[in-house]
Amino acid sequence: MLSNEKYTGDVKLLKSGKSDVHYLISENNPAIIPKETFEVVQIEIGRRSNVVRDENGSKRKSNKYSSKKK
Repeated sequence: MLSNEKYTGDVKLLKSGKSDVHYLISENNPAIIPKETFEVVQIEIGRRSNVVRDENGSKRKSNKYSSKKK
């Protein structure tokens, strides 16, 4: 639920199977969570992720997130 934008009422549809072209249909279904909440959660998921993406590709951080370290 935290990573599926369908719960905000928006749906992404692909033009074809392997194409990068997609369409965004807004308010396709009733929203269960507000879009602002969804965006905040996506930022937090990225912050807690132990994967770093740079020009050389993806790699794992040497440490990982733990809620016990607060």
